[in-house]
Amino acid sequence: MEKVINKVSLKKQTSDFHYWQKQTPQKRLEALEQIRQEYHQYKYNAQPRFQRVYTIINLDNLKKNKLASGRLQDLADLEKLQDE
Repeated sequence: MEKVINKVSLKKQTSDFHYWQKQTPQKRLEALEQIRQEYHQYKYNAQPRFQRVYTIINLDNLKKNKLASGRLQDLADLEKLQDE
């Protein structure tokens, strides 16, 4: 494959917006992930890793967890949830 380079002035440069609007959401996410990985490699010279693992729970379990913890902030949060 031959590499092609086009030199364009900033005033005549077109937007990528229309190109990306034509791409599927999956393709856009793949491109975003690629950019994120390249940035992380550039900035930290390392492969990105998960910083935290989150578990999604339903509202009933959230209320049970807040009550079980007994922390003042969790009890206050629980009170607000009861009002809703």
